[in-house]
Amino acid sequence: MTTPYTKENVKTAYRQFGSLKAACAETGCPPYIAYIWLKKAKMLQSDDAVNYGTSSSRLGAEAEELFGKLVPHALPANKLLEKNCPSFDFDVYGITVDVKFGAVRSNGAWGFKTDKRKQFGADFYACFFTEEASLQNGYRCFLIPCEHVGHLSSVNLKPDTKSWLWDYEIDPENLSDIFMQMKEDV
Repeated sequence: MTTPYTKENVKTAYRQFGSLKAACAETGCPPYIAYIWLKKAKMLQSDDAVNYGTSSSRLGAEAEELFGKLVPHALPANKLLEKNCPSFDFDVYGITVDVKFGAVRSNGAWGFKTDKRKQFGADFYACFFTEEASLQNGYRCFLIPCEHVGHLSSVNLKPDTKSWLWDYEIDPENLSDIFMQMKEDV
């Protein structure tokens, strides 16, 4: 079976137009094929993850979008530095932030994978934890220094169990002010 599109012309169109939908329209490639090719090439933008990604990538993109609204002066790494920036999601006054989403899993805990294997880690994880698979009905926000959990490959926190991680829970409405305070101390 011969197709009018190739992996390379889909990637080229994506670089040119900056969206999965436009790249598919240009090349004639179905979005489910283009999505996996671009995902494996680490080229997808967070907007495409929201529209076409797996449920976990959509939720992660939703958390990134929420962080951007809560901290409007944050610079999105995916848009300004590198598409699908592998090290962090935002730069806030030189402080790098990796945004994480976590719904309660079958083990009763929130959790996320750390950047233990990444060459350059972020300064903080901004974690949005919820009881459901959406941030729409409420969430808890944590700002965890990456160095405090850097020796772990993943972090788990049960909503009803004591943990030192609770010291890092913050009011999301104060998130922007917290970064402003950190900026003044730098």
